[in-house]
Amino acid sequence: MRSHDIITAVPLSFDQSGGLDLDGSRRILEYVAASGVQGALVLGTTGEFPALSIEERNAVARLSVEILAGVRVIVHVGAASRFEVSQLIRGARDAGATEIAVLTPYYLPATPDEVYDFFREVASEAAGLDVYVYMFEARTGIPVDADLLVRLAELPGVVGVKVSGESLDLISSFRERLPEGFRIYTGADGDFARAGRAGADGVISGVASAFAVPFVAMRDALLADDTGRIATLQTDIDEVVEAVDGSPARMRAVHRLAGRPVGGKRMPIPEPDAEVLARLERAVPRFH
Repeated sequence: MRSHDIITAVPLSFDQSGGLDLDGSRRILEYVAASGVQGALVLGTTGEFPALSIEERNAVARLSVEILAGVRVIVHVGAASRFEVSQLIRGARDAGATEIAVLTPYYLPATPDEVYDFFREVASEAAGLDVYVYMFEARTGIPVDADLLVRLAELPGVVGVKVSGESLDLISSFRERLPEGFRIYTGADGDFARAGRAGADGVISGVASAFAVPFVAMRDALLADDTGRIATLQTDIDEVVEAVDGSPARMRAVHRLAGRPVGGKRMPIPEPDAEVLARLERAVPRFH
């Protein structure tokens, strides 16, 4: 039986000049901690990691482990260079994290053997931590096929994969070849229910950072195998996924609408217009 984990991909708060707002980020993390999810991924795509310094990322890792003491915390330590990844692994370890995610190398091309060597070195350096391969070809340009993932799954400490931007068919093909205990998470929020049937262990969801209610209810329905409730809740999840549209700016807007003083942005992500804000405001009493 699949665990149907909900791992919230956490957005961060910034002030109006683009500075990291740790107080606002704390408010978001406090919501996640109390939302009923099984864990959180911090400093991933939703956390706008490419725009943060090493020092800022390590500060967020410390804050996250502190606030999310009751749930799992997966700290993303991926970066464009092994030099940066090494510093981020040390930062995650010093923060008290026990799980890390590592994006494939990006920007410059890398062969499958080079990707394997990268993760072999990372896994060795991260000894004692659980390591998740973070694959997102649409952003990195680096594909990870089943042959490569099977090799990576054999590395000591590599316990799972986050699959972003790929179909459930690919997840099914991974599941057929990977050890049963190897965790597979999809980054497609709307596929939460369907992903379990494809062999995934759950979802890493940015939308759940703003609207946790339907995801937590869906997990209960999945564990109970309540097909009628699953169908009803899928409509709710489709509604919030469409409203948020993967935007950290919209996620922050939901927190502001719910009374949390979170701030601006650093990356050039469009702010929600009046129509979108009205839609989000209508959804807050039902789904937040």
